[in-house]
Amino acid sequence: MNSNLNHVAIIQDGNRRYAYERGNSAYKGHEEGVATTKKILELAGEMGITHLTVYALSTENFNRDQEELQDLFSLFEQEFKQIKDNEKIHKNQIRVRVIGKTELLPNRVQKAIEIAEKSTEDYDNHYLNIALAYGSKTEIADAAKNIIKDTQKGKITKDEIDEELVSQYMYPDKPNEPPLPDVELMIRTGGDKRISNFLMWQSCGNNSVIYFSNHLWPEFDEKEFKKAIKQYQKTKNRPQNQK
Repeated sequence: MNSNLNHVAIIQDGNRRYAYERGNSAYKGHEEGVATTKKILELAGEMGITHLTVYALSTENFNRDQEELQDLFSLFEQEFKQIKDNEKIHKNQIRVRVIGKTELLPNRVQKAIEIAEKSTEDYDNHYLNIALAYGSKTEIADAAKNIIKDTQKGKITKDEIDEELVSQYMYPDKPNEPPLPDVELMIRTGGDKRISNFLMWQSCGNNSVIYFSNHLWPEFDEKEFKKAIKQYQKTKNRPQNQK
């Protein structure tokens, strides 16, 4: 199945609820969530999707219980470290990138991210973009600040500021890193019908199709993923006068 999609973004909601319903710890739910992310990444590659962006930790999530946060940080560190030797990542030439205020993360997580990004920086076949310590309002504000700085330095003029230029200042705001393309399909699991401060610039301005799934993220599977893609295709193929 070729999806004809370039960029799919996912709000991975429901890890904790999944765990609690089964009498497990939140950490177990997050572990199950990571396993689901790996399965969906593989499916996305098979379907010809170039960019998969997943919402792993928002800036608002820093208000969670400190013990749970430390467990999450340990899980992130572990997973990023193993990317360097992950055969599937290298075989499929997947470029791993993290977007967000990574300076808010513990140093050990930042170092693990650096290793993962460095080991895949030459790939451009597929992109796994992981939103960590991310908030869309912050992303837009940071872009505005950097545009102002470059305008003051004479690197750009006011007349050059348009939508395309602003997009270039969005995350990942690192040298030689192309910006995220417009989101075509956004998926949210867990039953809630909101986008939770996620990729507003890349999705809202593009009239992205949004698929809300009642499945908790660890329950999200190939069948549900294909349902989301079919909804996208149905919506995009609908005649303009029927919208």
